[in-house]
Amino acid sequence: MAADGGADRGGVPGPALSCVLAAGSVSITPDRPLPLAGFTDRLEPSTAVADPLELNALLLRTPQATLAILTADLLFVTEDLKRRIAAAARPDLSLDDASFLFAASHTHFAPSVDPSKPLLGTADPAYLDLVVERGAALLRGLAGNRGRPDRDPGEACMEYRRGSAAHAINRRRMGWRLSLSPLRLSRRAALRAPDAVGPRDETVHVITLSDSGGRPMAALWSYPCHPVSFAEPRQVSADYPGVVRRALRAVLGSDLPVLFLQGCAGDIRPRELGRPRALSRQLAELVVGKLFTPFTQAEYTAWADSLAARVIEVARGPARAFPLTSPFRTAQTRVPLSDLLDGASSSDRSVTFQRLTISPGLAIAAMSAEPVAEYGLALRAAEPEGRIVIPAGYTDTVFGYLPTARMLGQHGYEDEGFMEAFGITGRFRPDIERVVRQAWQRLAEA
Repeated sequence: MAADGGADRGGVPGPALSCVLAAGSVSITPDRPLPLAGFTDRLEPSTAVADPLELNALLLRTPQATLAILTADLLFVTEDLKRRIAAAARPDLSLDDASFLFAASHTHFAPSVDPSKPLLGTADPAYLDLVVERGAALLRGLAGNRGRPDRDPGEACMEYRRGSAAHAINRRRMGWRLSLSPLRLSRRAALRAPDAVGPRDETVHVITLSDSGGRPMAALWSYPCHPVSFAEPRQVSADYPGVVRRALRAVLGSDLPVLFLQGCAGDIRPRELGRPRALSRQLAELVVGKLFTPFTQAEYTAWADSLAARVIEVARGPARAFPLTSPFRTAQTRVPLSDLLDGASSSDRSVTFQRLTISPGLAIAAMSAEPVAEYGLALRAAEPEGRIVIPAGYTDTVFGYLPTARMLGQHGYEDEGFMEAFGITGRFRPDIERVVRQAWQRLAEA
């Protein structure tokens, strides 16, 4: 475990220090058709670009510490990509694994940069190089305070706001999985179907960072919901994080860097609950209950615009100010995947847990997994009263889904069905929640 560049410890409290921030954005929109990542049955290259893909970065520095957050409009990022970007940013910027948070939005409409998951989309080496080059150039520019040359940030200030949305739904409902094959019996299982009473966290988190004159320099927001519902599956799109980004820029500044952290969205997706258009689908719902109905373009636009409007309402609401005058605390720990999952393919893999305390009482807790909603709810509930934690997944190299113990044996996608597409085998251990909880406790105490 590393923290603030040192081993096995957190940042050492010290006197108040001024913090300088820099933030910026860069396009990573592909300039040619490429396979998109996210669906095993979509193998053809993209046909068009619906909206741009971006990297957005935030760099915070005091005389004692540096912290960087880089978010990407991608399905996943990887540790290799993170380390290549960090290496290419030197000597302008020195970052270790703990002080550099690299996270994907999890859009299912961007090229792959993860060669370890070819069934989810083939990674193009030239596109990987483009992401590395532009990510490193962005961070180098911010290190030289060249990210926004029109601004002299001076001493930064930070405000946090939160509110609730009502745009997502749990996608895991127990029911009968029917089989027409004489070799496979019908059985009770967790279906990929809407569960209106299933766990979900509708919290929208918004952080705004401003310069000494009160002008917005960057925004960071988070919401747990799978970006799977853009209505044109073969077009490049940032999905709803891009829609919200444009809305925030319309209010806070047209060139504002807007970072997005995907929450614990493993079993959460948009509320696609319209009437099925195909007769076969209508008949299926008579047998197994309500299923998801893919959005039309108009339905998707209405849903995404409504979510964006809600995020803007939150961003304009009452704020809690946090000082950026103390040393940051950053920590990371690594858990062998074999501690969570029994199976031959898990022996040389690990899961990273990372905690960034940006200000006393405000932290980001992120993991290299697709965590289901209950983990985010548990993280927030465990935080001492008065303190705020923003849970996030999809950092570093995501091994796959992180289910809870109660899900094991339900034969659903998040507890076993995903494994083939992610290139792993095995069975989750029954003490999975204890292992995860202990990892978070180590970081909170670092």
